[in-house]
Amino acid sequence: MSAMTGLPPEMKDALAKSWKLLLTAGIISAVLGAIAIIVPPLASVTITLLVGILLLIGAVAYVAEAISRGTTRHRIWSFIVAIIYVVAGVWLIVNPVSGTITLTWVLAIFFLMLGLFRILAGVAGRGTMPNSGWTIVNGFLAVIIAVMVLADLPSSAAWAIGLLVGIQLLFDGIMMISAGMAAKKLSEGGSV
Repeated sequence: MSAMTGLPPEMKDALAKSWKLLLTAGIISAVLGAIAIIVPPLASVTITLLVGILLLIGAVAYVAEAISRGTTRHRIWSFIVAIIYVVAGVWLIVNPVSGTITLTWVLAIFFLMLGLFRILAGVAGRGTMPNSGWTIVNGFLAVIIAVMVLADLPSSAAWAIGLLVGIQLLFDGIMMISAGMAAKKLSEGGSV
């Protein structure tokens, strides 16, 4: 039985129309994941810098929101949150290596929870969800690696973020490539 058999017709149509986008996104994700796995320390520092930049962008958004609307109390709160974002963002940008330890804790716990969720979702979706097998494998790998990283902190911080994100990108890429190939068959009028 095909994993796409149980999908509603409108979802099959949407997949058939967007197979190129799925395939392209999958390839990009898999390549970036492979690079992060090959060079995890570089990927860890790069991701830490990116998070710092995103926090600074978030600070600008909070300031813009505070200026544009709200009560005085709301504006004060938004400015306080913006200051916290700026301090955290600047700290991560100036000290990306130190920032990787904190981010490693957060990311390892996130991957542990994500892995458990994916295992449950994959098991629940067997036979009806495309790529449920990959979802389960992805979930187990995320849980195993998250536990290994948490057990080895703080020394795992040098490589963990890059490895965790790399594995996630690689498996997400594989799932998107698989879904894109199945969607291509749908677009060609074949059955999946």
